[in-house]
Amino acid sequence: MGSLLSLLRGGSGGHSNLSRSSRETQASARFAKQFNEFIFNLGGKSEESTWGLSGAARVRSILRVGHELLERVSAYQDGSNEVRTAISKPTPENEEAAWRKIGPSVALLRECYEFAQGVEKVIPDVLDELCNHAGDGDAGRAEKNRGLARLLADMMQNAFAFDALKASIPAIQNDFSYYRRTLSRISQSQDAQIARYSIPHDISNQMSLFYAYHNPMVKTVVDSATQFAKDSGNEQVVLDCLSALAAGSFSTVKNGRADSAKSERLCVLVLVTCCVLYDWISASGVGSAQSGIDVEAALSLISQRSLVDSTSADKVLRANCRTLR
Repeated sequence: MGSLLSLLRGGSGGHSNLSRSSRETQASARFAKQFNEFIFNLGGKSEESTWGLSGAARVRSILRVGHELLERVSAYQDGSNEVRTAISKPTPENEEAAWRKIGPSVALLRECYEFAQGVEKVIPDVLDELCNHAGDGDAGRAEKNRGLARLLADMMQNAFAFDALKASIPAIQNDFSYYRRTLSRISQSQDAQIARYSIPHDISNQMSLFYAYHNPMVKTVVDSATQFAKDSGNEQVVLDCLSALAAGSFSTVKNGRADSAKSERLCVLVLVTCCVLYDWISASGVGSAQSGIDVEAALSLISQRSLVDSTSADKVLRANCRTLR
């Protein structure tokens, strides 16, 4: 393929005859060469002019919905008191009071679940577009790849933020659990205000599975990316592209080459996103000797940088990886 993939794969032969330390040194050296080659500046607009307008616009539309949902979830109306009363004193009046309280919240949770379904569908499109240009001679610096990196990272940022919010609001799980237990009675309610919050059982079951995970939105992203890599038959190309994007982001931050504070933060986000996706797609993980990303160097670089609220980027990375802890 092009020079990018040649660079990524250069010096990778003969692993079976090398010690683990030698393989790790070799992998680190390949990553070092990559980040010396590539510089990303992500602060300006790029995806509009490089990926089809319809594709970029579709992703941006999904992201706008995601941002709106984050704002609404951050103002989540806790129904714990009403639910607790309805459980301890299960009168029709107390149940109806609980349903009125949690009904709008459950409707919001359904919107978040449906948003995740939209993200699940668009992730393969972004990765496919990225892989289509994996052989470009200047792919490491290409405007197209910078724009796609931003789109991918923005979706993951939304996922990180949603999962952090969910973890900080125990009432989400408690309210929905009570809702499911009483769903049959809700659907039979004669009160139109209550009945309108009834959700079909199959959808409520799917929502229950979704919210059972501690990081449901990140899981949606990584599952979609992993399935794309498997179905496309281009797993190594996907991993190489993630490695190149990680290298460019690493280099920009490490060498202080970002054109703004916003661009530097986006580079950190791209780096974390690529490491997480690489870890789930690669059978051996991002921390293995065969990895195209020097994750230890990445963790060291981002350890003092906040990514989600006050949580440092390295903690976000470890919390969402399969093999790192």
